[in-house]
Order: sequence, then C-alpha cells, then structure tokens
Amino acid sequence: MFFSSSLALRRVASRNAKAWMSATHTTNDETTMVMSMRRLFAASLERRCASTSTTTHKSFTSPPPSFFLRRRHHSHKQQHDQYLRRMMYSTTSGSGSNNNNSPVGWKSLLLLVLTGSGVLFFFENEKKRRMKSIAENQKGVGKAAVGGPFELINAATNKKFTDKDLLGNFCLIYFGFTTCPDICPDELEKMSEVIDIVEKETEKKDNSSNTPSSANKIPPLVPVFISIDPERDTTKVVKEYVKEFHPKLIGLTGSKEQCAKAARAYRVYYHKTNESSKDYLVDHSIIMYLIDKKGDFVAFYGKNYEARPMAMNILEHISSVSNDQK
Repeated sequence: MFFSSSLALRRVASRNAKAWMSATHTTNDETTMVMSMRRLFAASLERRCASTSTTTHKSFTSPPPSFFLRRRHHSHKQQHDQYLRRMMYSTTSGSGSNNNNSPVGWKSLLLLVLTGSGVLFFFENEKKRRMKSIAENQKGVGKAAVGGPFELINAATNKKFTDKDLLGNFCLIYFGFTTCPDICPDELEKMSEVIDIVEKETEKKDNSSNTPSSANKIPPLVPVFISIDPERDTTKVVKEYVKEFHPKLIGLTGSKEQCAKAARAYRVYYHKTNESSKDYLVDHSIIMYLIDKKGDFVAFYGKNYEARPMAMNILEHISSVSNDQK
C-alpha cells in the first residue's frame, strides 16, 4: 500500500512537470532545474505519505483491554480530583460570605438576647402587677368579709355607740353573753391579761425610743365586749359585768336587731340552746377580732391562743399596720 501510493505520487509529479515544461517551452538548464525540483517535491510527498500511512496504520490497531481499564480509572480519578478542587475553591472563596449570611451571626444573636431580655422584663413586671392586684383584691375581700358598721348602746354611759367611735385606736372585740357559765369569763380574763401585756410592752418601747413624740407612740389597745343576748343583757347588767374583768373594757348592748346586725358584720355564729324565756344558754363562736385605727379587720384569735403569745402577735400587727398607715 505504501509503495503503490508513492509510485502514484511520483507519476503525478512527473506528469505535472512535463505539462508545465511543454507549456512554457523552457531551455535545458531550466529543464534540469525543474527536474530537480520535481524530485525534491516527490521526495517530500513520499515522506508525508509515509508518515500518514504509519499514523493511519497505528490508529487502526486495536489496543489491549488494560489500556481501556487504565484510561477509565484515570478518567474517574481526574473527575474526583476536579470535584475536590471545586469544593475546596467554593469553601475558601465563600467563607466570607458564609459568615455574613450565616443564620446565627453575632447580629442575630444580639437581637435574640435583646428580645429575650425584653420579653422576660415584660413578663416579670406583669407578674408583679398581677400579684399586687390579687393581694389588693384579697385585702378588699377580707375587709368586706369581716367587720363593718354597727350602732349599739354603751352600757357605761347609756348612749349610742357606733363603729366610728373606735376609729383612731386599735381595738379587740369579743362577742358573748353575761350569763355564760365558763367560756366567756375565761376569754374575757384572757383579754384583760392581753391588754395589760400590750400596755406594758408599749410603754417599754415608748420609753426606749430616742424621739418620744405623740406621732411615734403606739396607740392603745381598746377592749370591747358586745352582747349577743340583748333580751337578758341590759345596759345595767352589762355595765356591772364588764367591771369584773378590766376597767377599760367597753360593754355594748342594744336591741335584738342591733346586736344581730353587729354579729352578722363580724360573721359571728350564735344560737339559743332551748326556747325557755329565762333559763337558756347561747351557743356561739369563740373568737376575738383585732381592728386597726381605720376600722379595718387585721386578725382574729381563737380559744387555743394563750395570753402572752397572743399579746406579742397583736403588738407585731400594731407596729406593722401603724408603720404602713403613717
């Protein structure tokens, strides 16, 4: 194949040279020059044909199977390397933008902290406001539930006596009846002892105070007895009865309706044990009520309280309430 192609090229070159020479009517020297050029041209054509035929021959030779395996492996490795290079480039080049576009950047974190602090501050204030409102409502409910206006008769003066006559002083009120065999006398004796203890402790505090003035003095505690048996407890009977316990004890009585109204105001339970007109007992609640200078209910004390602990507790209430009302 190689020799036939070279021979054909030579013939083509010789034919072209002859045609050129006949057309131009050249001389012998020119003919010689042309022939040499023709040989040179033919030689160059041979070299080109030889190289082309060799390349064509090689391209048609089938490579071994390992060649394809190596080529496929090299292709996968090259693709993997290109993928790694792209990832590294995107990581390094986009690090600045990622920091700026990060969903949890320092600006977002600062905004979150400020928002959380504001919400916490709001809820804490709202909680305090609601607790204060609840305390005020409970206080108001306590005032309405225990205590209230009443109009009775002072057994010592036989004159009208109302709840307003007690304003400006702390008072300790007890509801009972003069014919009570044991409970009422025991409670009134305890009340008298409490009054004496409170007076002594108050004098000590007033004397130890560096500025003994009327504004800083603790107001006195006034004891009050209110009858729940007005049918038998007349003003004369009550007047003689309270003298047996304490000189400062105020005895109050009145009509059946007046005494019942006062008892209802302080939520006092009382009931006759039988229907006899003269010989009967009255079942009633055994409670003493502490009222402040404004006529508001402060505390109550049952039968289980002893005199001194009760007096100390009353002094604490008097001191705290007096400081709040200054």
